[in-house]
Amino acid sequence: MSDPTRIKADIIPYNPEYAQIVRSWIESEDTYKSLCRGQDFPPPEDIVDSWQRPDVAAYLLFSERKPVAYGELWNRPIENAVEIAHLLVDPYRRTRGYGTKMLNLLYEAAARRQDIIKVILNLYGDSEETLGCFVKAGFELAGTTVHTMGLRMVRLVERR
Repeated sequence: MSDPTRIKADIIPYNPEYAQIVRSWIESEDTYKSLCRGQDFPPPEDIVDSWQRPDVAAYLLFSERKPVAYGELWNRPIENAVEIAHLLVDPYRRTRGYGTKMLNLLYEAAARRQDIIKVILNLYGDSEETLGCFVKAGFELAGTTVHTMGLRMVRLVERR
């Protein structure tokens, strides 16, 4: 696996022109279920478009001028938190550090907000690779998810 700190990549706001590319990364029933608890594989053509809402900030990770990962920031004002959701990496780039890089950049974007004290992730499924990615990005186990079986992970915001 590559060292995520050495990966040259940056996040940009999501653009709908990439919807079909992002959808193509949902290459299996397991990926679909762990990504959004999707049940009927393959996902609908408009799945990525259906995730876009005014209160969600969606991003793409670009490396070498190509999108390699997708993720969203959801506001959780009651918890003074932001949740990272729908984290998805191009299947050909998985286990190379792009997921960790994406998580770190999304964390940094969320942590810039003064009202945020923590960033949350939910892990659905039993992927050791995904869990390892979350831990590498500095997230720690905080308990279980509320509505569906899964793990809740958190990374506290460090103020300097």
